[in-house]
Amino acid sequence: MRLPEHLELLLTDEPVLDVYSYGPWRVPDGLFEEIGARIDALAGDPRCAELTTDEHKLLTLPAPLVVAEIFGILAFLPGGGAIKGGSWSQLPERLLRRHMVNPGPLSTRMTRWDAPGGRWRPPVDWLVEAPDRELAIELARDCLAVLEGIEPLEQRRTALLRLYDDPPACEVNLPKMELRENWHAHADDEILAAVPELLGPVGYLEWVCSGLLAAHEALTAVAPREEPVEVHLIHLMLQGSIEQVPGELAAALGPDMYGELNARFPVERRGFKPGPWQEQTRAWLVRALVAGAADACRAWLDMAMRFVAILQGLPGDPWFPKPEWIPVGQFQTDLRRLFAPRRRVVNPLTARLKTAAEPAAEEPGAAAGGGELVSTLVGQPEVSAVLAEIGEQREPVRLLLAGPDGTGKRDAAQEVSKVLRMGRDPLWLTDNLFAGQRLSDAVAKLHADARDCAHERLLVIEGLDDIATDPGNGEALTEELHRLLAVHPDLNLVALCDEGGDERIRQVNPALLQRLRIARTRPFTAEGHAELFRRALRRHGARATRQALAAAARLQEAAPPAQTLRNARLAPHLADLVVAAVRERTEPGAELVVRQRDIPATLETAPGAGDALAELNGLIGLETVKNEIALLVASTRAEQLRSESGLSLTAPTRHMVFTGNPGTGKTMVARLLGRIYKQLGVLSSGHLVEASRAHLVGEYIGQTAPRTRRLVERALGGVLFIDEAYTLTQSPLRGDYGHEAIAELVKLMEDHRDDLIVIVAGYEREMAEFLAANPGLDSRFPKQLHFPDYSDDELVAVFEQLAAADGFRLAPGVPDRLRAMLRRAPRGPSFGNGRLMRNLLDLAVANQAQRLAAHVAPAANGRSANGKAPVNGKAPAKGKAPGKRQLVTLTAEDLPEIFDHPEELFGLYL
Repeated sequence: MRLPEHLELLLTDEPVLDVYSYGPWRVPDGLFEEIGARIDALAGDPRCAELTTDEHKLLTLPAPLVVAEIFGILAFLPGGGAIKGGSWSQLPERLLRRHMVNPGPLSTRMTRWDAPGGRWRPPVDWLVEAPDRELAIELARDCLAVLEGIEPLEQRRTALLRLYDDPPACEVNLPKMELRENWHAHADDEILAAVPELLGPVGYLEWVCSGLLAAHEALTAVAPREEPVEVHLIHLMLQGSIEQVPGELAAALGPDMYGELNARFPVERRGFKPGPWQEQTRAWLVRALVAGAADACRAWLDMAMRFVAILQGLPGDPWFPKPEWIPVGQFQTDLRRLFAPRRRVVNPLTARLKTAAEPAAEEPGAAAGGGELVSTLVGQPEVSAVLAEIGEQREPVRLLLAGPDGTGKRDAAQEVSKVLRMGRDPLWLTDNLFAGQRLSDAVAKLHADARDCAHERLLVIEGLDDIATDPGNGEALTEELHRLLAVHPDLNLVALCDEGGDERIRQVNPALLQRLRIARTRPFTAEGHAELFRRALRRHGARATRQALAAAARLQEAAPPAQTLRNARLAPHLADLVVAAVRERTEPGAELVVRQRDIPATLETAPGAGDALAELNGLIGLETVKNEIALLVASTRAEQLRSESGLSLTAPTRHMVFTGNPGTGKTMVARLLGRIYKQLGVLSSGHLVEASRAHLVGEYIGQTAPRTRRLVERALGGVLFIDEAYTLTQSPLRGDYGHEAIAELVKLMEDHRDDLIVIVAGYEREMAEFLAANPGLDSRFPKQLHFPDYSDDELVAVFEQLAAADGFRLAPGVPDRLRAMLRRAPRGPSFGNGRLMRNLLDLAVANQAQRLAAHVAPAANGRSANGKAPVNGKAPAKGKAPGKRQLVTLTAEDLPEIFDHPEELFGLYL
């Protein structure tokens, strides 16, 4: 049960002005103070110096006429007899407080309300006492002008200003009532629609009655009440102390209803009791509230209050209603009581008396048409229409679902299974189950699965397009599936494929597609993303405001896909982030409500934040690499400037080759490069996908191309980093599939050049051979960056940086010892560089732990815990626990002793 979003302000403690005809409005901080200052400035205007009155009962006397005029305007602007509520609804008390003789206390109760009538009418009221009528009208317009900014009153205020800007052509010194009649008659239809009081008491009564009858009809539709509309109107009159049916109602309601009211009025008057009628009306409104008709309730209350105010003011204008029994305050209390967040305590009886009632088993359906489907798919009208037809047909299901990843294909297959109401769960087959098998084995499996599913369960084949395009068995398997659909007329089949997969199947076996109905899924619209986010929040026990849902939808639409995190999978990811933040600011047990401010400005699906270019420049060494990347960045920015200037450009190829020994930062720079291009707008995501030969090359024929294609799809929007890429061409085995992977990779690189960067890495000589292995490779990788080995000083700096990142400091002597070790270390192609420093640090930390443990607790055999002999032949005495400084300090003795055997460093390279 939810309150309409635009009314949720009423459940808060914010400063709110709630004019019922407009809705709750959060008063901006400082606005009323600003308007009060404008009023004071107008009161102090030299034009107003002599214009005062001694007759106003609520203002300090002598009161400036402009302040008295504004007092009347503030009562009139919400509407004649209209309800004005909220914690900041006391407009005269808040805006004119320093001018009031006895201002009452300011209330901040959200349930506070009033319904002023207001005798003010344009062009002047109190200012009629000014000797200069033209000045009086000018000042009356200024009174309206200073009230600018109170949003619920703006439509009526601006309509009145238009009347001042186009006054009637009449004598300004006419008597006040005659002057008003001329002004009101001059108002156009647009002004009258905003300020219907200008129609006069009878015209305004007719306007109110039409709204009151419409609100009554809407309420009785959701909350029936045994009270005819004529009786309802009579009861409203009686509770407003109206002694007889006013004749003006004949003009407002028509003679027929007026006659019915006159006939019934004496009978209803004899048995009418205001108190019970009020309680019945309150209960009626509560029933309508919980039925979701909060707006209709408020509309009825507003019109009912205006109705009473007009009747009490006849034959003149509406006035402040006399004591009445319309339950406005009770309604506002009920609204908060029903909808405001409340604490909950679990009743122990719910667990103690809970019975585990199992749902009755459903009878298995025969084939299709076993049940009625209520689809839960979001934003897929084509698929939903097909699923709805399945629930009505008696033919077996033969369906192919084609579309992008994450658009609900698997959910649709599950829904087909539910509507079929078969006795067993669906059997899911994937392309990997058939790839690489001998043809006879693959066919036998397909036959066995078809026999197992016929009549008893749904067969789901995922990746039918990959099965069909398998160069080994694809054509034979699709032909066999085509045959099985004819052999087993009671076989229900749902096949899934990627976007465009149906065309790939058609190229292999067009006859198979003739047996399948094709339904395509589409990327989600804004409404679809909003609904997915709403459902994801519901699983967390949370809900979102309408503005928050719209912001989440825009964010999901703009979020770049990162690997498999795309389409429908973005909503749970975003919900996890948002609900965690909302839960922190929400009191335990209170409802979790996601508001627009909780939705982040961006949805980063790829790791890493901050200035990637600054991080690159902060790396130790690699000066050549930094300079080269700086040139790439400058070239990209220049391309963007040319494009913004309207120059036509061909997008450059940004794929690269990284060469260098292990541990020289190639992977780290590739990751930063992805983020740099993301910040430049070249890549949509900027994430990094690391791969090697095993990720691309299959073990049997037909596996390599799909495997390479899936890897590239994961990397779209970011960087695909293939380490030791030369291994794709170095296999000594005959018929190796590495060249097939290269061919597929080259094609995909060209297809996705606008949102993909491929970086291949390895030793310099081997990478040169790799580029020469395929005629198209060298041209696809125009940029080559070489990563030199680190110098000794750079490696020591790397060690210090890694240690600091882990919270350690180096004692004096550690850098010198490291340099001595590095001078004696062999420098070959396998030298570990930064990776060696990482491993040395890990070993030093382990040695430090042993040293500290030995200091605290010496071993029983007189040797220290790290196996070293005691100093001066004595075991170290058990001492007190090391201090914080000792715990984070690495000393020279913590480094491994390998001076006599520098080849031992080889064990730390990888």
